[in-house]
Amino acid sequence: MKMRKLMIVALMSVAASIAFAGDSPALKTILKAKTYAEAKSLLDSTLGQLASPAEKAKAYNKLYTLAMETVTKEQAKMAENQVSEQMGKGNKVEVDSMAFYQGIYNAMEAAVECEKYDQMPNEKGKVAPKFHETVAAQLYPHRGNLWNGGIYYLNRGDDANTYKYFAKCVDSYAEPLFVEQVAKTPDENIGQMAYYAALYAAQNKDNKGCMKFADVAAKDPQFAKEANNLKLAIEQEGLKTRQDSLNYVKELEGQFANDPDNEQLFGSLVNMYSGLKMDKEMEALFNKKLQSDPNNFVVWAVRGQNAMMEQKLEDAVGYFKKALAAQPDNAQILTYLGACQLDHASNLENRAAGTTGRVPKEAMDQIRPLYEEAMGYLVKAKQLDPNREKANWTYPLYRCNYQLYGGDDQRTKDAAKEAGIND
Repeated sequence: MKMRKLMIVALMSVAASIAFAGDSPALKTILKAKTYAEAKSLLDSTLGQLASPAEKAKAYNKLYTLAMETVTKEQAKMAENQVSEQMGKGNKVEVDSMAFYQGIYNAMEAAVECEKYDQMPNEKGKVAPKFHETVAAQLYPHRGNLWNGGIYYLNRGDDANTYKYFAKCVDSYAEPLFVEQVAKTPDENIGQMAYYAALYAAQNKDNKGCMKFADVAAKDPQFAKEANNLKLAIEQEGLKTRQDSLNYVKELEGQFANDPDNEQLFGSLVNMYSGLKMDKEMEALFNKKLQSDPNNFVVWAVRGQNAMMEQKLEDAVGYFKKALAAQPDNAQILTYLGACQLDHASNLENRAAGTTGRVPKEAMDQIRPLYEEAMGYLVKAKQLDPNREKANWTYPLYRCNYQLYGGDDQRTKDAAKEAGIND
């Protein structure tokens, strides 16, 4: 009996020591940290030594508090400058904007981790968060400053940090930490924010992030079309095998059937048909498209390119003229059209010359206007695109000059120089 009493006393003593145990040595060290950098270094290296989720939540709350100290410090400077401006004083305190935005970013990361552990059950199996309410109320108003941080880096040409802050702003909106705040004051700009986050994800080669943010943006009717088009582009980049491509084509066909006026979808489907040599499918698509849009630029431009590659020059000229009617200032189409008309005229001249090498005057009178027509297209292409950013019109323009004026004419020599042709 006496031994049993001793055992009970011992067990009660152990239970008491557990119930009233103080902070672990690792947590005590973290809580003594004076700066965010020091606390983060300690926390990262000793996280596994913290005794419980409650200790981890407490450690991350310390990290959050230190991050917010930087935010508060810079906010005070901003407020001081605002008062000085209102009072007409010229003296301004220098604000460390980079530290301010980094502080908010650090605070958001620490707060999310704090929330994760704060919501875990304690040793009695109960969830009794200690930091949720205070942190959420204090931090939610700063979400917009994450976006401002992205703009800050955008203005400095720093795409990586622009994306980093845009992404954090959008991601934070879905955090459980802010569920009450979002319910009370939803962010009406989240669709737009998500779309730009998706754009910068693509620019930073983060295709997974791009798809994630595009999915969010697609829920906003104002950005749904652009977001879905962006997803199409990313999906197309990820195709590796022919079967991947065929599966993707089926997906595009289904989407296009539901949205036949979506030019991005139409263009993607045309590109896939062309790359997979699905000529019958592409012609069927073109014929269907022309029923609702007889002047569709893509249809006539692609038909022109295909005819040009097959050396069906008269057909190509006809197709390109229809494409040009849809986009009269398209330098690339003007160049293709001029080059095809030039080759067509040259072929007619060669046939007319036959074995004699001489073209009858009557034949040349009919052929010369074709050269002049080609010249007109190429000159306009040069005017629209003088730096050849979209089309290289130089060589066909030189050939036109040569055919019309001969090699000794100054116009031909100037055109040869533009085309990089040595005398």
